[in-house]
Amino acid sequence: MVRHLKEALRRKMLSTRDALPKGTVESMSAAIMERLFLRPRFAEAKTVAFYVPKGNEADTTRMIRHALAAGKEVLVPTTNHDIHFCRFTSFEELEPDRFGIPAPKMCSQASREPDVVVVPGVSFGLCMHRLGYGKGYYDRYLAQSPAYRIGICFDFQVVERLPVHDDDERMDEIVTDKRVIQL
Repeated sequence: MVRHLKEALRRKMLSTRDALPKGTVESMSAAIMERLFLRPRFAEAKTVAFYVPKGNEADTTRMIRHALAAGKEVLVPTTNHDIHFCRFTSFEELEPDRFGIPAPKMCSQASREPDVVVVPGVSFGLCMHRLGYGKGYYDRYLAQSPAYRIGICFDFQVVERLPVHDDDERMDEIVTDKRVIQL
């Protein structure tokens, strides 16, 4: 039952998100970046793990560039059977992985574990859970990571109630183009 509810919500959110014009994605992503960089835990972080955007996800490209300019070590994911974070060197060093997501060609080991993980999601609930793409990569990683978790998305992707499984991990904060959500 939960699986069917998740799949229906995933289809609805992806359809809505995929229909957004590029200019809208850029302006809403800029608003997310402004809020994210003002968050105390993010501002204090020395090492931040970002995702590299695919399609109409909240665009982290400018966020990554600004974090590097601020002197933060930036990590980006690569997936095989599990997710691993590699030191980010440049966008030219990325190539599409098996899911079509830009990932490092060669994984340079980070100097430390991330202080903050910026987590993508198809949808987030006010319960602080997220709905991803259904493979569980982030949930498995977050289950063993002490990093502070900040989910980012467009505000329409936040729902009041989200169907969850026992192994779904919670966020510490959710940052959208319109608000910051914390418990």
